[in-house]
Amino acid sequence: MIMAKHPASRDASHDPSAHHGPGSDHVTREVAGFAAQLDYDAIPATVRHRIKLHLLDTIACALAGAGLDIARNARAVAARMGPGGTCRVFGTAERFAPVAATFANSVIANALDYDDGFEVNGKGMGHPSASIVPAALAALGARRVSGREFLAALAAAYEINNRLILAMQPTARRFRQVYGVGQHQTIGAAVAFGRLSGFDAAALRNALGLAGALTPLPSLHKYNWRTRPIISLKDGVAPAAQAGVQAAIMGEEGFVGSADLFDGPQGYWRMIGSDRFDTSLVTEGLGRQWLAGKGSFKTYPACRWLAPALEAFELAYRHAGLAASDIVAIRIATFGVVADKLMERRPVNPIDAQFSLPFLIGAIATGRAAGAGWFTSDAFADPLLHGVADKVEVAIDPAMDDLMNGSRRRPSATATVVATDGREFHRSIEAPLGGELRPVDDDLVIGKATENMRLAGIDPASLISSILDIDGVADVAGMLEPCFA
Repeated sequence: MIMAKHPASRDASHDPSAHHGPGSDHVTREVAGFAAQLDYDAIPATVRHRIKLHLLDTIACALAGAGLDIARNARAVAARMGPGGTCRVFGTAERFAPVAATFANSVIANALDYDDGFEVNGKGMGHPSASIVPAALAALGARRVSGREFLAALAAAYEINNRLILAMQPTARRFRQVYGVGQHQTIGAAVAFGRLSGFDAAALRNALGLAGALTPLPSLHKYNWRTRPIISLKDGVAPAAQAGVQAAIMGEEGFVGSADLFDGPQGYWRMIGSDRFDTSLVTEGLGRQWLAGKGSFKTYPACRWLAPALEAFELAYRHAGLAASDIVAIRIATFGVVADKLMERRPVNPIDAQFSLPFLIGAIATGRAAGAGWFTSDAFADPLLHGVADKVEVAIDPAMDDLMNGSRRRPSATATVVATDGREFHRSIEAPLGGELRPVDDDLVIGKATENMRLAGIDPASLISSILDIDGVADVAGMLEPCFA
């Protein structure tokens, strides 16, 4: 019924722009049932392992981002929203109420824009862990939770989150009108917190209905692209996480939500701004074909749309063996959004810088290791970094622009570095590193986490080992205590 123009594919990994499934009046019930009943032993070992890597990456990103000003602001907000609870927040020994802690931890996990994503065929769709993991952590204050329980809750949340956003992908025309990067993650957050709070299928279904009503508005096109600085709540992950946990708590206290949130032509997909919904991608193969393991990992603390340009520059620059002072020009060929919105040369804070191609290239050229070190006061004041940033030029490549503006929405770039002696060095990148098209191995994810933890003053070896062996942990809260000491 819902845009049913083509027969549905049974392969849930395909881009939904290529096929549209029939409508269903039972999607909400099936989703809630799956989420409530999923058993640890039913999750393939490969999926469980992948989820552990995403948990590790998220915890490490939060530890590394906990010292940023935006993290301090988030903790201050949490202290006003819900102080004196049982939940932990990165960067402080204080405890907070679940909704407040979820909000703060989500902001902090996403503070560096180094956190993971969900990606199919090069198209990025949100930052799931920055909403789902904080929601799960907020449930640890109420009771003792084992590692197996925790993994099962995360698996249910990731699976529903990833299927839902894939199924709701809009046409290119609607994307240009309205889109929200992480707003839909309200649903995954509600699943994670609800599962760990002991919700049965009926309670989860009600929580999902409430989560739909609380979902923040899709805001991608109102990020202050031309009136910098970029908004603090870019990606929408924290309001989504907060809303998901709030929805579950409201359900516990007797609030009634929609019983059929995902069903029919006026369902959640319409509410969140899409113009199509392939229900087959939500329900077909649920529990047999897994999307929970299709997350992507970032190799740069930056907007993922800039990752190909950053990698292309870094490869050309390293190959050339140049110093920053040896650069005459940096020419980037890529898609139009970069030229139109991502070329601010003097960003004023870390979030603003995460959406500034010139600044980020300057950080690489001046030898700063990827991570929080890109956003120190010294980096923002560095004249050498500014000099490199001023040499960055962008040209729109028609083929790359078509690839980004079509149904695939895949970023790509070519970099040319021109040296003082006239030599030119070129590199091209067809899709971001760390996703389905260009996966990274476990060692890279663990290495990234190790560095983020080390810089945060945490013993990496012990914590990484515990997270990767979380299946045997009896008390997840106790395992994570060193993160909050």
